[in-house]
Amino acid sequence: MLRCGQKTVIFLINNGGYTIEVEIHDGPYNVIKNWNYTALVDAIHNGEGKCWTAKVFCEEELIEAIETATGAKKDCLCFIEVIVHKDDTSKELLEWGSRVSAANSRPPNPQ
Repeated sequence: MLRCGQKTVIFLINNGGYTIEVEIHDGPYNVIKNWNYTALVDAIHNGEGKCWTAKVFCEEELIEAIETATGAKKDCLCFIEVIVHKDDTSKELLEWGSRVSAANSRPPNPQ
């Protein structure tokens, strides 16, 4: 994307884990090391091409980052990491996870 001069805005929604997986089947494997995604993009960028990254923690910072990405940095590949609470998900998604968990816990259907 950098080599081709893409002028895209990429959002990474980071809740620090696998919320829905915990609903389906909880275990220590759902606790993951949280990467510094903006640093990863900066490392890949390595000063070549036009790239801008931001990490935001609240709505005001997100608004400011979007304004920057669509304004002063509109000629760059923009990567915005949005940090959200690990349980920030919809009620419907949590209900779906519970249904999948229940289905997964049934004995296999004999063939």
